[in-house]
Amino acid sequence: MMEVETRSRNASRLFAGLVIATLGLVALLDNFGILQIGNVWRFWPLVLVAIGLAKLLGPRGSRGLFGGIFILIIGMWLLLENLGVWHHGLRELWPVVVVLIGVRLIWGGCGRKFAGPEPDAASRVHSFAMLGGVEHHISSQEFRGGDANAILGGCKVDLRQAAIKDGPAVLDAFAMWGGVEIFVPRTWSVVIRGMPILGGFEDKTTPPPEGGGPTLIVTGAAVMGGVEIKN
Repeated sequence: MMEVETRSRNASRLFAGLVIATLGLVALLDNFGILQIGNVWRFWPLVLVAIGLAKLLGPRGSRGLFGGIFILIIGMWLLLENLGVWHHGLRELWPVVVVLIGVRLIWGGCGRKFAGPEPDAASRVHSFAMLGGVEHHISSQEFRGGDANAILGGCKVDLRQAAIKDGPAVLDAFAMWGGVEIFVPRTWSVVIRGMPILGGFEDKTTPPPEGGGPTLIVTGAAVMGGVEIKN
């Protein structure tokens, strides 16, 4: 039987690679005098544009939409400024950042669709802290996920008495100038799919034994804040 070789193509990586390679080629031709485009490094923000578009064109479910839009706007802003089309410095961009953060919160607050029967309220957590702290202890044996949002404050979500019954649970975490702490059982596996923006996601859990228990997927964004998962 003839074996057919198959390759998977990642459109986002192909696009980003094409833009970056083109920028390098243009710089090389300018150095050799073949092209006369002046200071080629004016176009360096194209790298940010490529990264942003790559995230937007990523595979479905890659959770890179918010970060992709953020990076794309910064790249376009810097590029237009370097080319003399836009005469406003990056320091004037902060209202756009505030708008994006607000949109991110609205998007997360619209809820998600879940397969299967309608879950009961106890199987999900909804935590919000602003200029203060909040703590949740979840003991549902059919935990599905939820969201935790901390703005200039802190959220603590304790799942050590909870259990995941069917499939992975998804917890969306958002931290802005604040922190989100998530405590999970030692038998759970943790997968981080969050977007750090001048912040960080940190998995401090001890990995469960091979072939261990259920999985918690942590998504969201950390803007000058932090999200920590512990067990």
